Amino acid sequence: MDATAGIVGQVLGALIGALVVTGALVWSLRRDPRSLRNGFLAVLAAHTLLGLLAISISRSRVLETLADAVALVVWGVIGLGLLLLPLLLVVDGILMVRRESRSLGNALSLLTGLASIVLPVVLLELVRHENPVTGTVAVGLLAALVCIGLLFLVFVTQTALYAWLARRAPARAVIVLGAGLAGGEVPPLLAARLRRAVAAVEERAERAGTIPIVASGGQGADEPYPEGEAMAVWLRRTGVAASDVLVEDRSRTTEENLRYSAQLLRRRGIPEPYLVVTNDYHAPRAAMLARTLGIDAQAIGCRTALYYWPSAYLREFVAVMAGQRFLLALSGLVVAGLMVATWLSLSAA
Repeated sequence: MDATAGIVGQVLGALIGALVVTGALVWSLRRDPRSLRNGFLAVLAAHTLLGLLAISISRSRVLETLADAVALVVWGVIGLGLLLLPLLLVVDGILMVRRESRSLGNALSLLTGLASIVLPVVLLELVRHENPVTGTVAVGLLAALVCIGLLFLVFVTQTALYAWLARRAPARAVIVLGAGLAGGEVPPLLAARLRRAVAAVEERAERAGTIPIVASGGQGADEPYPEGEAMAVWLRRTGVAASDVLVEDRSRTTEENLRYSAQLLRRRGIPEPYLVVTNDYHAPRAAMLARTLGIDAQAIGCRTALYYWPSAYLREFVAVMAGQRFLLALSGLVVAGLMVATWLSLSAA
């Protein structure tokens, strides 16, 4: 009887935990789908649901055997993926550097792939010496990698959730973010954003009526005229009515794109919500930035060339984390605390 009561208590506790976390996730998504908080809650919800599933399965030998087989396959696929990932990142990084400009941002996939190969070797070498200094450094390095991995998991989860939720977001205006001109003309990457904006307007026209498109982008040092003007010409050439195209031609950054475009729309008497169109890898950060600026806008993205995506996505992760001071401070405290504890433990041994 006591054993049965204990099992029932475990299942009930796990169920309550799963319901609480899942409920918090649903509330958070309804409150603001742009918040990084949703990624944390989604990861925690998945963890509690898997815990509930594990407790339930453990009461049946058949289900437990089946679950073990499924877990073996899943972990095998994950293990194979982790072994191949560094090589794929290196190959993609080399391709990225060759096709695009040689910058730190474009080399992120290459650097990440090389680090994934080198760091395990460094950790093994540090642990092999078995002294307080190398042991402390090894623990600090491993703790830092775990923190980065968890933050990246949260970021991936949030971006996937957000992309799914934002695709049908309502809008009274669409803002297209500039991406630079090539020889004074709209390049393929920017043209893809503009096509996605036109499609977004068509998808929402029946229920929202006339939806203006803001072509947002200032003039770069190597550009003959502002990006916004070139984008507006492209839109009019493809059949968008001139009266439905607004030009924002002062911005130099994504933050200015959003702020100046929102100001332009408000001056024209066009209320929120707005829809921001950019590339798929950039949409979640653009949405987070709109949230920070107090603009009621969601963001969607057009597809990006596969070779370009890894470095661009890693660049977005770094940019988002750079603005998360609390998370960075908390991660630093965890790493420092583990290093101090390791040093004290090994020194006393």
